[in-house]
Amino acid sequence: MLFAVDIGNTNVVVAVFDKDKILAQWRVASDTRRTGDEYSSTILTLARDAGIDVSGFDRAVISSVVPALIGPFVIVCQRVCKVQPLVLTSAMATERKLPVHLPDNSTRELGTDLLCNALAAWEELEQHTNIVVDFGTALTLTVTSSQGEILGGTISPGLGTAVKALATNAAQLPFVPLEAPSNVIGATTKSAIQSGIVLGYKGLVESLVFQVKKELEVRGEKLEDIRVIATGGLNSVLKPITECFTAVDKDLTIKGLLYISKILQP
Repeated sequence: MLFAVDIGNTNVVVAVFDKDKILAQWRVASDTRRTGDEYSSTILTLARDAGIDVSGFDRAVISSVVPALIGPFVIVCQRVCKVQPLVLTSAMATERKLPVHLPDNSTRELGTDLLCNALAAWEELEQHTNIVVDFGTALTLTVTSSQGEILGGTISPGLGTAVKALATNAAQLPFVPLEAPSNVIGATTKSAIQSGIVLGYKGLVESLVFQVKKELEVRGEKLEDIRVIATGGLNSVLKPITECFTAVDKDLTIKGLLYISKILQP
């Protein structure tokens, strides 16, 4: 079994794979104050409750955008899984060991979460030109060409981050649930914020996807071959109100860890 860990800014997603099947998946808070021992105890409890036999782990892989949490989860892998994990690095995007990669001679760095997204989209969408829209703490677009080159993308504040910023920095604006309002013109503070954030982000995503497609067309990519896949915990907010996604897969990033493990941990 594979023990896969995706460490994000808000949550750590832990998944247990038996071959290609996700047997269990858990989310725990990303907290740099917690130790490897504390996380190990939590994971062992979750595994026991899910009926997972931890002695069955033979591989582990970690992706992290929070450097301070890599060490604690290496300890988790050593203590819970009894294996040394593969820890993803941005350099893997240039080493040509994976079917997707940064262009030759690129000096750019790529977050390991975005590398996972790009690889999983490449595999899941049958090696088509693709745009991954990830609704996390940050809203990111990652663009991969038909040749498997990761061309770059965009980074914006995520929906939850935007709502939190409003409520934190404006004394009279409350936290509101991220739901699409029935009208653009909000009659209450709540509906006005929902309109500005949810419908505003709908416009943001659709505009970015449209412009990225135009740039890809200039590069010689065929518009009809471009796939757009949404992922991340908040993709469900926009999914019902936009038609710009070819597919939605909330597990895309964690599947990327599976594909990388298959290639680098045969």
